[in-house]
Amino acid sequence: MTKMAPTSAAQLILFELEDRSQSHLIALYDLAPRFVFVSRDNDAKDKGEIVTKDSFTKSVRREFSFRGRNYRLTVQPARIDRLSALRRDDRAPGSAPDLVEVEIFPSEREQVVEQVVRRLAMDRSRLSLTGENRDKVQMRFSLYEIQRELRAVNHTLSIQDIRESLTILARSRIIISTGPAPEPGKKSRGQNILESTAFPVLAIRSRPDLTDEDGGVEETYLEFNPLVSAAIRDLEFKPVSYAWLMKLKSPVSRWLYNRLSIEYDTAEDDAKPVAISADEIIKNSGMNEWSRLRDTLRVVTAAVDALVDEGILDQADKEYTKVGKRIDAIDYLLTPSAKFLEQVRRGRRVQRTNIELLKAIVGNVGRPDGFVPLRTAEAVEMRGKRAKRLLADAAQVSLPLNDE
Repeated sequence: MTKMAPTSAAQLILFELEDRSQSHLIALYDLAPRFVFVSRDNDAKDKGEIVTKDSFTKSVRREFSFRGRNYRLTVQPARIDRLSALRRDDRAPGSAPDLVEVEIFPSEREQVVEQVVRRLAMDRSRLSLTGENRDKVQMRFSLYEIQRELRAVNHTLSIQDIRESLTILARSRIIISTGPAPEPGKKSRGQNILESTAFPVLAIRSRPDLTDEDGGVEETYLEFNPLVSAAIRDLEFKPVSYAWLMKLKSPVSRWLYNRLSIEYDTAEDDAKPVAISADEIIKNSGMNEWSRLRDTLRVVTAAVDALVDEGILDQADKEYTKVGKRIDAIDYLLTPSAKFLEQVRRGRRVQRTNIELLKAIVGNVGRPDGFVPLRTAEAVEMRGKRAKRLLADAAQVSLPLNDE
């Protein structure tokens, strides 16, 4: 009798969430300042991307801290073709549109598109394993699905913009290393944690059997980078509020929400306020600084206050350091709301259930060496057990993992 080949993996099932108001936070990857935002002092007109023509663009290098450890980040720009700015009347009749090669860093547009891709990845049976060792995580979707999901969360992009954003994410290289920057003339003692793009493999192909004026029916697949794949394999992800992330208009506010989600991961109901300085937010979020410090501090304060407006924080007290009448620094004391803390507890319940279900399958408390294969029937059984367990946890009722 021929054995049926496994069709999924336990970790891919546990990455799924039916609650579409939730997304998954992959802590180090999502808190690294991987995007390049342009301030009002920058003359670039291209939605925040840094664009050059026929010249070399230097990589963006940053330092940031995460859970008490220092990291270095290098972001290299993507190189793509764009339509020339030459007016149609200036081109020869019947000639093809001129293309110009430009270098672009991933910006806020790409940040939102990647977040939407991550949300779609949590749909049932969306992910699969690929690669010779079945250790790479692949996702299939259409450009129209991205556009539809963006509309649902009040972000509107054309199919062309979505295609370009995915291309930038697939071509802009990210290097995350441990340790501070080395001194001049000395070698770094750190090591690279990640040297890849957001999507190392991206394929967009047309389906001739379907038609759509916008081209939105094109079938797309991509691979997540090794850091994200490893986080899925090791269950190092936690649910956060996708609804909040999409409602927050500032990328600094989104970063701060993710930071607080990590900060309160082990906190109890009597969680204490978090103290954070404007300097820390500026450095670790990757935001650009204005030529005038007061403008930079104004943007940081607006990003903090947005969390109060959305009900994530109950209040944000501010302590100003002044030289004369000039504000030189601001320290914030952030008090989380009960609604935010409940979201954190919800994420913790899902994390705990995922870990316990995987332990029940592998039969030990150690971390599995790879993805744990499941057949279709086993995947259905795991989904059912997790749904029951989460329902019981929400009601504070203990339910055995091996209930029948």
